[in-house]
Amino acid sequence: MDWYAFADSVVLREPDRVVTQHKLDPSDPFFRDHFPGRPVLPGVLATEALLQAGRALLEHRVDDGDRWVLGSVRAMRFSRFLEPGQWLVADVRLLDLRDDRAKLAATCLLSEGDAVQAEAVEGLAKAASGRLELRPVRLALPHPGE
Repeated sequence: MDWYAFADSVVLREPDRVVTQHKLDPSDPFFRDHFPGRPVLPGVLATEALLQAGRALLEHRVDDGDRWVLGSVRAMRFSRFLEPGQWLVADVRLLDLRDDRAKLAATCLLSEGDAVQAEAVEGLAKAASGRLELRPVRLALPHPGE
């Protein structure tokens, strides 16, 4: 698997907030062995979903918003499993934006039913939450000793 999109659609877009959703497909390869007998989405992939939503937020705020990478994750807490067949809903809010970084409050929600509507986001169960810091891609890496 080279790249995987965790946003089927944008549910809500505001100047400092974006909410995306993605249906977790039981045939996705990461469910095969995580965990046998009880497949759940790996936490690192829930974090990736939040990062992708953060990029969707930034693409409308800065040039090359999709060229931002994860700089750090702080206080990430996982409170529920995300399972095949559920909707992963990523709710990301901009806390601070500068040339060299964007700080985001990120929450991963889950829905068991149909696709999520904007007015229903606040009532969803929280699966994970934390703070992300995104940084612009650095195209040229310095040589050691410089």
